[in-house]
Amino acid sequence: MFKPVSVLIICLVLSACSMPRIAVLSDPLTAGEHNDLGVSYELMGEMELALKQYELAYENDREWDQPLINHGNVHAGLENWERAEESYRKALERSPDNPEAMNNLAYVLMKQDKNDDALDWSAKAVKIQPENPAFLNTHARACLKTGNPDKAKRIFTRALSQLPDEDPLRERVKEGLKEVENK
Repeated sequence: MFKPVSVLIICLVLSACSMPRIAVLSDPLTAGEHNDLGVSYELMGEMELALKQYELAYENDREWDQPLINHGNVHAGLENWERAEESYRKALERSPDNPEAMNNLAYVLMKQDKNDDALDWSAKAVKIQPENPAFLNTHARACLKTGNPDKAKRIFTRALSQLPDEDPLRERVKEGLKEVENK
């Protein structure tokens, strides 16, 4: 027969020999919070941290396209054209009708001299949002790069009519018009 002290000692020895518990910590932030954090890092110029937050956001929510667009925008800003293209294409896999992803993809395709593809994607973006001056600007540039200056001029003019005087895009559209006139 065991004495109570013996039982207590056996219990203490057994508990000391038990397997350590493994604690799995889950990410306390939502995809939206990671995306917002990425935007903050991006605004502060912390691009590597921004990219990491966007990656966590798009991995946490496998249907949401905005973190992939933001991820592509950071890569485009760093002139990592192929990485930007990859992010925009993944965004379009998640949301095939997203005109922002289409427009941004067209822009990075032009930077890689893939002008015919850029023209297709920019036309799709303009078809969805025909009065968006940024999309019109990208489409006009794609028209210019594919050898259609007359069409580019019409589109640049249309984009310019959409922009208020104080909009910074207005200067870039004017530069596009000058490029057309110098051709």
